Amino acid sequence: MHASYTPILALVMATLAHASVSCLKVGSTAKATWENSASKTCTWTGTVGSNFGINALTAGNYSCNGRCGAGCTGAAVGNYYTQDCWNHDICSYFNNALGGASDANCGSAYLAAVDDYIFGGIDGCTQTNPNNQAVAPDTKPACT
Repeated sequence: MHASYTPILALVMATLAHASVSCLKVGSTAKATWENSASKTCTWTGTVGSNFGINALTAGNYSCNGRCGAGCTGAAVGNYYTQDCWNHDICSYFNNALGGASDANCGSAYLAAVDDYIFGGIDGCTQTNPNNQAVAPDTKPACT
C-alpha cells in the first residue's frame, strides 16, 4: 500500500526542489544576500563564476563563485550555478566561514544551498566552469 505513494512523493519533492532553485549564468552580475550572526542583512554584488582564489585564513577554494561545491573542481554533483550557492560562497568568503550549517554567519546560507547542490541539474543550472585568474574583491559587503 505504501508503494502507491512513492510516485506522488517523488513528484512533490521534485516540484518543491524546482520551486526553490534559481539558476544563475556564469559571467552575469548577481547580488548575494545573507543574514549574519548579528542579525544584520548583508549584500554584495559581483560576477557569477568569479575567482577569488584560496582564502588565506580557511584554505577555502573560491575559484568558481556561485558553483554548488568547492571551487571549480571540488566535490559536487555537477557544475550547477545557483542563487543560493552564490549567497553561500560570498558569505563564506567574506566571513571566513567554517563548519557548514553550524557556521554562525553563513550556516543558514549553507542550508539554503543544499537543495541547489542536489537538484541544480534537474533544474537546468549546469554550466561550463570558467577559467578566470584569481582576483580578490576590492569591495566589502554592506550589512544593515
